[in-house]
Amino acid sequence: MAMPVAAVSSNVLNLGDQTYLVELFPMAAYAVRAPDGVIMWFNSRATELWGRTPVVGDTDERFCGAYKLHCADGSPIAHCDTPVAAALRTGTAVHEQEVVIERPDGTRITVSVHIDPVRDKEGAIVGVVNFFHDITERKQAERNTGLLAAIVGFSEDAIVSKNLDGIITSWNESAERMFGYTAEEAVGQHITLIVPSDRRNEEVTIIERLRRGESIEHFETVRVRKDGTTLDISLTISPVKDSAGRVVGASKVARDITERKRAELALAEQARLLDLSTDAILVRDAADRVTYWNSGAWHLYGYTREEALGHVTHELLRTEFPASLESINEQLHRDGHWTSELVHRRKDGQQILVASRWVVDRSAYGNSWSVLETNSDVTERKRFEQAVKESELSVRLLQAQDDERRRIARELHDGVGQLLATMSINVSRVIREKSNLSLDAARCAEENSNLIEQVSKDIRTVSYLLHPPLLDELGLQSALQWYVDGFADRSKIATKLEMRLGLDRLPQDYELCLFRIVQECLTNVHRHSGSSTALVRLVRAPGEIRLDVRDEGRGVNKETRLKISSGQSAGVGLRGMRERLKQLGGSLEIESTGSGTTVTAVVPLQGAAPSGGQCDHLAIPGIV
Repeated sequence: MAMPVAAVSSNVLNLGDQTYLVELFPMAAYAVRAPDGVIMWFNSRATELWGRTPVVGDTDERFCGAYKLHCADGSPIAHCDTPVAAALRTGTAVHEQEVVIERPDGTRITVSVHIDPVRDKEGAIVGVVNFFHDITERKQAERNTGLLAAIVGFSEDAIVSKNLDGIITSWNESAERMFGYTAEEAVGQHITLIVPSDRRNEEVTIIERLRRGESIEHFETVRVRKDGTTLDISLTISPVKDSAGRVVGASKVARDITERKRAELALAEQARLLDLSTDAILVRDAADRVTYWNSGAWHLYGYTREEALGHVTHELLRTEFPASLESINEQLHRDGHWTSELVHRRKDGQQILVASRWVVDRSAYGNSWSVLETNSDVTERKRFEQAVKESELSVRLLQAQDDERRRIARELHDGVGQLLATMSINVSRVIREKSNLSLDAARCAEENSNLIEQVSKDIRTVSYLLHPPLLDELGLQSALQWYVDGFADRSKIATKLEMRLGLDRLPQDYELCLFRIVQECLTNVHRHSGSSTALVRLVRAPGEIRLDVRDEGRGVNKETRLKISSGQSAGVGLRGMRERLKQLGGSLEIESTGSGTTVTAVVPLQGAAPSGGQCDHLAIPGIV
């Protein structure tokens, strides 16, 4: 059974779980209840035009969700005097009334409202629904065209008068030259004399508008000459009124725009082709103001064509030049072109680097007329090149560091170590003859022997720490076992080593990388953690090797953790570990709390797997 119209209307105020339906409206809409005007619902298009989001059912939000309202002439409107409030009081619909909305940010837009009362089944007003849409651009266009009066005084323009029946009453010399008819031939004829048959409907519309007292400005159309050829013209038509103010005819000013249309067509084709370019292409005049802005410039910088036109490019893009602008312009006008890299800022504030090419377009007299500028975004390319350079430098520095450690270790072992061995032999001979020495001399000889033995041991330890020979001779597992045992003995930190690597040795660069990371981590545990224990776990899994170094100390401080999480450098040691892993495609993660820190390094092994099946888990304690 069909619902009565009145009942349907009243249900518009209470949509319940069907409120989503208001989003289907093609324009902004909202509803208020009677008699207090409290807002019952609104759609997102309404909030976009208001610039704010009111609260449904709030008694402080009455009649309208806008921040402020104004009449079309700019005078303010109190919320209780809005068209919606009037419709609630009188029950009269309001259609196509223009209202100005002021948003909280101060911007204003003009809207056209369509307001209808909502009645219940008995016909009583229970609310009002307002549908409104933005006509700001249309009003702006009307204001712009309104600034241009009927231009009839230029001799190069055809000036024609006609009555409301379309009969020509005057015809100037420019009209004779433009259309080919003399005044005697044209006056008294219907204006369709110069109107192509397929455009006769335009005259009907023009006459209707003139009867309403409307003016028509810069109406572009096509007319026909006496010889049958057509021409593009721009019409400005003003109503002619008698002394009583009644419209009795019209005055037309026609300007031949055929050449302009041809030029516009050619320019439009050129602009279409330029818009196909992914580069930012712009043209600026002698004052550096933008006169052309292609779609590539829009996409690169974020400014639309409308936002960019008329602005000084260097101010709009906040350009950073490689030299003074004066010297750049001097070279540009001397050579006719200029190329370099510039730093620009996008609309969103992001800084980019562009390869910029400028070319001067000169007038027929040799004067500089405009500059064609083409900009290509090279930001990512430059970042990549810089990253490659930094990576290559890091690789060379780490390699040089390892080579130098190996050289110093060899010098200590082969040079200083041999000298100490010789000294030990000589002192041993002296000790064998100590019966021939005084008691003090014999005691000094024995002390020197002990000192030489201790120095030899320290030199050997330093040499092995710089580059343990076990790493080259027996591999990572033996070298780590030696290092962890020695670390535990020297630092008095109970250190445990757990390894599950299988029988196969890893590539030399992998073993060196993992050894240096363990060395760096345990050094940090000793220096900074305050922990009494440490755990080193090294596991080989399918496709990767995982290294964990864990302590139970005070953890990493907040400032250092923030640097690590943001990718900033938190020390030479951490940066060195990251660079070593980066060479092998690995990654480094650090987790730290007040109860300890865990450093995890993962190195991928393409196609690698533990040999000889799954190895037993080895728990090899250090000094505990």
